[in-house]
Amino acid sequence: MASTALEQARASHERVERLERAIASEFKTEAVTHKARLAQSHRVNRALDEMVRETKRLRSAYADEDGAMREELAGMRPAGEDAAYAAFYARLRDARASHEQRPGALAPTPEEDVAATFHAEVPLEFSGEEASGRYLDLHALHHAFTNAPFGRRPLEYVAFLADVRALDALPRDKKFSRAYADYLDRLLAYLRDFHRRVKPLVFAEKIEADARREFERDWPLGEVPGWADRGVLATDGSGGGVPRSDPPSEEDPERRVPVARPRDLDKSFASADAMADALGEAGVKASLRAAGLKQGGTAEQRRDRLWSVRGKAPEQIDEALFAKGAAACDARRARFESAAKAVASKEALARAYLDHHAAALDATKGNVEKRATLSLAELEAEAEEDDDFVEEEEEDAEEEVYNPLRLPLGWDGKPIPYWLYKLHGLNLEFTCEICGNYSYWGRRAYERHFSEHRHQHGMKCLKIPNTKAFAEVRRRTEARREKTSFFFSLFFGRRRERTRAPLASTLSRRPDPLSYPSTFRTRSREGMMDTRTGHGRYSMTHTL
Repeated sequence: MASTALEQARASHERVERLERAIASEFKTEAVTHKARLAQSHRVNRALDEMVRETKRLRSAYADEDGAMREELAGMRPAGEDAAYAAFYARLRDARASHEQRPGALAPTPEEDVAATFHAEVPLEFSGEEASGRYLDLHALHHAFTNAPFGRRPLEYVAFLADVRALDALPRDKKFSRAYADYLDRLLAYLRDFHRRVKPLVFAEKIEADARREFERDWPLGEVPGWADRGVLATDGSGGGVPRSDPPSEEDPERRVPVARPRDLDKSFASADAMADALGEAGVKASLRAAGLKQGGTAEQRRDRLWSVRGKAPEQIDEALFAKGAAACDARRARFESAAKAVASKEALARAYLDHHAAALDATKGNVEKRATLSLAELEAEAEEDDDFVEEEEEDAEEEVYNPLRLPLGWDGKPIPYWLYKLHGLNLEFTCEICGNYSYWGRRAYERHFSEHRHQHGMKCLKIPNTKAFAEVRRRTEARREKTSFFFSLFFGRRRERTRAPLASTLSRRPDPLSYPSTFRTRSREGMMDTRTGHGRYSMTHTL
């Protein structure tokens, strides 16, 4: 029976449906640990691959290129009643013969049918540095980068991880080399393989398609990082470029030096010496840079190089005279842009993968920095531990915390101990009228609030300077009274040391240089001061 086209199509439909049910049942079971989630993802991915293969068989069966299904369907619709019964009994005989050949054979259950492709063990292939997909292993690429002409030496592994995305910062003249192309190919190959092993259910084709679509949109506009000129500028060895078109024979707006066109040199100057005297050394170099020619060598060599291209169009100049990356004519410009676009597209793909795995890249940097601080014994102990872990889930923000005493919460989100609450005096409430009757709990918070924005704003609204003279003042009426006393004492040139004593005020024994006799001696003669204590004999505050 299984040899017929209809039975094969029915079996494929049944298998696809069973795999769908198995996937739904698998997702009902929550995977707690990191390895369990990876294994679950790989099992589901393997089931999806099997469903794709069965679907391809169905498409081939329904296409019916050999006509087997049409022939079978025609045989199931005979012309007369006798022919229909004959066809039915013929198929019945075939079914009985098939069962006689396999006595005791039973149809497999759905669990048995999908066990081979779904519930089998999934091998997780990761290096020790990757720790089951938690980190990236870029040591080989770091070694290749530091030894390449476009790389930097020395460069620590942590610094390489921090700058691995900054491909646009590399020198432009080094990006067209074979070594840089090999480096990009190795980086892309590793990122694709890492993505396949860590996130099998996230299609890499979609990531690359989105990256290519954004690249094709930004490339004509010059918005690709590091390729604003689309690769048609001459490089100066530091990654920058100069315009490929010849500017007019005017002053360079950046350097303020004269720049001459190569095609106009024979019309403007009679000899190379006259040209060098008129342009100067800076002008000769600027003219070479504007034309995309090499700028190296001595002053005489630069002069002769510029004079040798006099009266020539860019396409008539020898290509050996152009700087690396300079576009001389339209054909060469198109060739350079094509090569630059190929390099920039690989950079865009690598950047897209690194952005997608940004969390793993950041975790890798943190792990490398942590391991650098561990001792040998700690590293060995960490290597012996199981690298499986339970991924932290975000706790529900609305979860209630048992806090009947309404104690302040600590750094862990739990109430602080009651003895610590009493020790810091957090049960004491201080209300400041200047701050809009805002309450401060604890003496420390109350004293600190005098220098904070809320109290400063309240003092500013009262048109009172927030100085030390108004410390501990929290009532508006008291602040206005102190303001009057403060400015009155300043007007008469007196200095008063204010105290919080309720019955008297303390005056300084130091003579006041602005008045004679001093305030203390004057009040002593008048019998208003106690010479032993320095306190006034009256219960009112004397404003001097």
